[in-house]
Amino acid sequence: MSNFLHLLDRGYTLMWREGRPEDALRNLPEEFEWVVPNHPEGAVHRGPDGVIEFFREWTEPWEDFEIDWELELGAPDRVLATITMRGRGRGSGVLTDMTFFQIWTYREGRFVRMEMYRDGDEARAAAGGA
Repeated sequence: MSNFLHLLDRGYTLMWREGRPEDALRNLPEEFEWVVPNHPEGAVHRGPDGVIEFFREWTEPWEDFEIDWELELGAPDRVLATITMRGRGRGSGVLTDMTFFQIWTYREGRFVRMEMYRDGDEARAAAGGA
């Protein structure tokens, strides 16, 4: 497993298995961009504080949820994450099962961007090589 796959796997484990999102995200660089196209609260969140805030907002309406992920190397500077989320809406009680994709881009040994995709084919093409 490449160093970047290992780092992402550890980050997802901290966030989703250990409930420690701040520990997983606080070392992101200030220029890091968390890109979620068409998100009602804005598509780009910057730096660790912006990403942690987005993460809190994302998880607040859910209960009894679980996340699984698979990681693949893409182009020389990218990792493709396939995320499967299952949960129940906190207020509605509605069960939800969704899959989405994240492309993580790194430069000079650091992650600098994450962009979310709903379509797997589009994400794989953007990951370039995955």
